Amino acid sequence: MGFFNRQEAKWKARMSMRSAYPHPMLVTLVYMVLSVGITSAVMFFISDPFELAYRYMMSGQYEMTDVIRYVFTARRTGMYGLVQLLLTLYGWIITFGYTSYSLRLARGEQPNYRNLLDGFSVIGRVLAAGFLVNLFTALWSLLGVIPYAVLLIAAIVTESTLLLMLALLALFAAVAVVIIASLRYWLTEYFLLDNPDMGALEAIRHSKEAMKGWKGSAFLLELSFLGWALLAPFTFGILTLWLVPYQSASCANFYDHVVHGSFGPRTEEPGQPGGYRSNYGGGPQSPSSL
Repeated sequence: MGFFNRQEAKWKARMSMRSAYPHPMLVTLVYMVLSVGITSAVMFFISDPFELAYRYMMSGQYEMTDVIRYVFTARRTGMYGLVQLLLTLYGWIITFGYTSYSLRLARGEQPNYRNLLDGFSVIGRVLAAGFLVNLFTALWSLLGVIPYAVLLIAAIVTESTLLLMLALLALFAAVAVVIIASLRYWLTEYFLLDNPDMGALEAIRHSKEAMKGWKGSAFLLELSFLGWALLAPFTFGILTLWLVPYQSASCANFYDHVVHGSFGPRTEEPGQPGGYRSNYGGGPQSPSSL
């Protein structure tokens, strides 16, 4: 396993942004309109039964049983659940499209707005990967959540300070388990993008293999953008339009380093189809060999 140069990956991401046309900030703006904008517009017309019930109960004018009976109707909750499901699936597809754009941006391939819709051309694989990744992450999270819940209940019942402290430690452990689990599947979308014939489960398996020994580097890479993220709300969203492609291109560089052993665009090398060499134990990786 080699050394991941985080500063170089981020520098190359900035360089790729400077030479890109259309500008990544404009593409990111369109992406946000397609994701957050459309989601917000749809939800504006859909009644959230949980928010509605909360407002009624906080008003103090209604009994809880009446609120539950009249707010959580089959029609309202069914419509809300269906819309949430469709928006979640749509979000996976649009996010995959932006990952596609970011990977091509990092490689200097001059992507454009059309790449934001790349997920629709492989919608089955995208939805399967999204479902499986979220399912596996949720199952891993149970390993941390269950001990925390048991200790917390025991602390409340026994009024034990010691058990309460142990519950807090279990909570931190649960968060760590979730982070580690999510990092296991961090590269799934990239494998799907580089390998048109690869299925969702196979991409997940390759991601788990590729991330062995690299989770700490991935976590530090994400953490290095925290300062910019904290400043973004004070810039009325302008900084976010720069930060999102910067961070996404840096993550794409991380993938190329871990899996292919180099940053940037492909270059043909003798004996290496596609110009990439493997940098992890999964063997030589290229679109033709996986």
